[in-house]
Amino acid sequence: MDFDRESSLRGLVPLVMHRIIRDKPFYWEDLQEHEFCQLLDFIGDRWAVFQPDICLPHARWMLTFDDGNISDYDVAFRLLIEKKIKATFFVIVDKIGTPGHLNWAQVKEMHSYGMCIGSHGRSHCRMVALSKKEAQCEFNESRQQLEDFLGAPVLAFSYPFGVCSPQLHQLGFAAGYRFLCTSNHGVISSSSRIIPRNTINSAMGWGEIAKVMIPTLTTRFRWVLEDQVKTVIKATLGPERYMSWRNRVMR
Repeated sequence: MDFDRESSLRGLVPLVMHRIIRDKPFYWEDLQEHEFCQLLDFIGDRWAVFQPDICLPHARWMLTFDDGNISDYDVAFRLLIEKKIKATFFVIVDKIGTPGHLNWAQVKEMHSYGMCIGSHGRSHCRMVALSKKEAQCEFNESRQQLEDFLGAPVLAFSYPFGVCSPQLHQLGFAAGYRFLCTSNHGVISSSSRIIPRNTINSAMGWGEIAKVMIPTLTTRFRWVLEDQVKTVIKATLGPERYMSWRNRVMR
């Protein structure tokens, strides 16, 4: 898949997940292993990642994971290898090697098996609250550390908490990223390098997951309304309080 062609990613439905778990969900962002397996079986060989040399021309979905949780390696990676599917993992550089997160050896192994590694920032901070210099450090330093370790280009960045702005987009592209990922719903439009992503989480049964994967016009309209409401709530509560409120609602 040639990323220089205008239509290379058009029409793909990007998905974002966090922790894949074997037990009862505790966080809203959790997804149980059996539902993840069902999702992988549905995708089959129709997947894409941010690496043009290994993407499939008939791809329909893009699997991404945020935060670099240890379940990325212990659960998701093993199943992806078994089912011959590639995904993109956005890691928080400062959390690599800390409890509950991937270590550097695991990141290296996943990359060696063809998984795409992207940056989720250096410290997982709310980037709209940073100065220009601080934001540049988040973009540049996280990318540099990953590229130095992997010996390969890091093409994609995922905004912590999904919070971003046009000014941050400019800084991200200036830092050398080809793609910047948000948490807004949507399908990738022609020539866009700002990538929407659709969350798969513990509040969803398979019927809801399938609606996300094959969105109708009604679903897409609902996404627009949901994103508007989510933006207001995040701005009012702040990302951390928003996540806490969301988890309480789930429980």
